[in-house]
Amino acid sequence: MKGSLIAARGKKCCTLYKASVSVCKGGLNAAEDSAIDMWHRRLGHMSEKGLQLLARKRLLPDVTGTPLKTCLDCLSGKQHRVSFVKTASHVNKVHALDLVYSDVCGPMRTKTLGGAMYFVTFLDDASRRVWVYALKS
Repeated sequence: MKGSLIAARGKKCCTLYKASVSVCKGGLNAAEDSAIDMWHRRLGHMSEKGLQLLARKRLLPDVTGTPLKTCLDCLSGKQHRVSFVKTASHVNKVHALDLVYSDVCGPMRTKTLGGAMYFVTFLDDASRRVWVYALKS
């Protein structure tokens, strides 16, 4: 019961309420998007010009006349982060092996065919070349 409005009636059976309900097959109040908005989403957020081109080629139902609403997914997909400013201490090195990054991963749940449970990576900052080696222990 919400305020003075009764939403449903039922009998309490242990810790649950048992309600006898029937399915209402009447009209539903559903908000419908325009055809152009629906096709915009279905076709991977295609542009309005692209949708109108498909409609002219009779590959889509007529979507002209209704402008495409602002799509929040498209707006958030076009956002980007501001790039970091490179400081003098982190300028890429010119010569190979001047600066090498390394990382060890493991133990892995499953051993490799050679019996390794770890691996180590080396990344050269100048060439961006990567080496990966398997380790048994």
